Amino acid sequence: MTSSNGWIRRKVLIAGVLIPLFVHSSCYADDLRIGVASNFRSTLEQIATGFKLAHNIEVEVSAASTGALFAQVKSGAPFDILFAADSIRPALLESEGHTRLRRTYAYGQLVFWTPGKPANETTLKQYKGTMAIANPRHAPYGKAATDTLELMQVKSDRVVYGTNIAQAFNFVRTGNAPAGLIALSQIKYMNVPAIEFWVVPPESYAPIEQQLVVLKNASMNAELFVAYTFDPGTTRLIEKSGYLVSDTGNQPGTGADR
Repeated sequence: MTSSNGWIRRKVLIAGVLIPLFVHSSCYADDLRIGVASNFRSTLEQIATGFKLAHNIEVEVSAASTGALFAQVKSGAPFDILFAADSIRPALLESEGHTRLRRTYAYGQLVFWTPGKPANETTLKQYKGTMAIANPRHAPYGKAATDTLELMQVKSDRVVYGTNIAQAFNFVRTGNAPAGLIALSQIKYMNVPAIEFWVVPPESYAPIEQQLVVLKNASMNAELFVAYTFDPGTTRLIEKSGYLVSDTGNQPGTGADR
């Protein structure tokens, strides 16, 4: 009888240890839901793959224009993190109390792409055909494109607008538009020949400062993902993907992290 009671006590003690451990580990095993601007989708998916291997946490990625994602968050979309293609909407979310962290993760670069033809400053300025760009009302790359067209006095016969930078890219890729102003990251991802694209000088448009926010009710793993995003190895991946980054997560010469 004593032996039996001892076995029962040991079983209860083991259960008492295992249950808290299980609860604790399950808290940290929460999957993450991330909304990402279309231009950064392929890069974020690579980051998410590495993060899962490192931490065994699943990441669900949803891509759209920054404007659409902003509206979704305002409507209660259950994202943990938002990777925007600008800094304006993240700042608005912060000012309205929707976030617990905001930080710059990259600066986007705009390119002029003409498949099958040489692309450079001269061919852009002299271009007369249909030009594909993202909708400037919703996509920061679209605003950068309109700034560039105005500054360089490009007289395109027609401008077609994608709902986001991914759709603008597809207009050109499928031949529906013979040229476009799109994201360098898309060019890098598709291994487009260097002769077919020209990187627009950054002074031609307002900086495409891309910020992320951790939303107020996010999983406790959200900050872990942000830390992984700023790991030196991940930063090198972001640069290789066609972005500019800074060591502090801010544009060089500006203030501290927000």
